[in-house]
Amino acid sequence: MSDEFLELVGAVSVGPRPRPLLLLGPPGSGRSALLFRAALASASIVSSARVLFLAPRALERLPGGKAAGGGAIQKIHFLYPSSFQELLQLVASLHQTLPNSPSMIVLDGLEEYLNSCSSACTAAQLVALLLDTSNHFTQKRSHLSVGCQLIVSMRFLGEAGEEAEHFSAIERYFPAKLWLHPDTGKDVGLDNQNLTKLIRAQLLQPGTKDQEWMVKFDAQGSMTISLLPCKNETENETVFGNRCSVSEVDTTQPSSQT
Repeated sequence: MSDEFLELVGAVSVGPRPRPLLLLGPPGSGRSALLFRAALASASIVSSARVLFLAPRALERLPGGKAAGGGAIQKIHFLYPSSFQELLQLVASLHQTLPNSPSMIVLDGLEEYLNSCSSACTAAQLVALLLDTSNHFTQKRSHLSVGCQLIVSMRFLGEAGEEAEHFSAIERYFPAKLWLHPDTGKDVGLDNQNLTKLIRAQLLQPGTKDQEWMVKFDAQGSMTISLLPCKNETENETVFGNRCSVSEVDTTQPSSQT
């Protein structure tokens, strides 16, 4: 896996205390494919790693084309709780039922479970339980260099409705968010003639500069990820430099006479 891909899926925080990541995007934005690649990446980079992949239903096909092959997939444990209550009970029992501490817990399609959720408060309860479970396994893996990372995907269509209410209740639990936006690629000079889908991914997390990638899918389902330069990087550096200059000038001004 490329360094760009590991950064995109939130593996910038891989370590003893990984940072939970919320993956957001509209239908058709490649959320499931990226989650599956994240699971493969986690299962590949650590020899003893195990990954738990939770979803409302089985994937119709394994995303990623040729990247889906190899032994890493054998270390991914797929479970398909069919309802919110079943998912809640499953997560609550993971610390007792999983024989090995996973290096990653992935939950795909959170919005489908929240459709039958009674309130935003109950939605927050589920996410808090997921975080507690991830932290529990991180502590059990304290003798290793990699803790247990939590990545959750959720459809997000807009700022109104029940979906937005659920989002406002859970987003505070995720300091890192990866937003996915369908893209034409024209503004970065990409020829999408042989591609079935182009997605612009933007990673936002506190304490770091925002980052963007272009995710390209071809007809065989293979995925290519390219890091994009920050649009405002040069502009921001210039502004920052100007501010420094102004500040330096200001400090040399004589104090006003009283």
